Amino acid sequence: KSGGTFTPGANTVTFDGAGTQTLDAGGTAFNIVSHTGAGTLQLTATVTVNSTFTNSAGIFDANGQTATITGLATVNGGEYKASTATQTLNGGLTVSGGTFTGSTGTVDVAAVTLSSGTLTAPSGSFLVSGNWTSTAGAFAPGSNTVTFDGTVLRSVNSTLAFNNISHTGASTLQVLTNALAVSGTLTNSAGIFSANALAVTVTG
Repeated sequence: KSGGTFTPGANTVTFDGAGTQTLDAGGTAFNIVSHTGAGTLQLTATVTVNSTFTNSAGIFDANGQTATITGLATVNGGEYKASTATQTLNGGLTVSGGTFTGSTGTVDVAAVTLSSGTLTAPSGSFLVSGNWTSTAGAFAPGSNTVTFDGTVLRSVNSTLAFNNISHTGASTLQVLTNALAVSGTLTNSAGIFSANALAVTVTG
């Protein structure tokens, strides 16, 4: 958008192209964005989504741009490619199919839910202020760190292994339901880390 006014209202903009579509909102926020096309939706400028974002096919390529999503970000197909810029997902991230791929930038999320598909940790900061729940799917931690930094009760319910965990939040990080495996280091620098009578294995 290079001029004029876009009024999103309470409505959804669906990108359904088979080729490459570029998105430059010109500083205007969207309400709901849905990417259903088999091709690539590529950012060419910062984007703000006031409600939810869903990628169900093709590739959403942040392309070095900042994305801020106030509601839930869902990947149930295709791929969300994060970038060297910050991805702020204030309503949380749900991966229920497809792939979320972190990059060298910051990924800052309210919560993580992984039930299918693949979540690849960014090599930049991966900040989680709420709960982490993974019941299936694949988490690829690489050599990276997940930092739990919120001030609310947070829980790790995971059958998957982490590389490094850092707990910097002021309240409690509590392990729920399943044993926790950390192949690198686990650091608690604030609040409480509660194993909650479950097995915790830290290799580092």
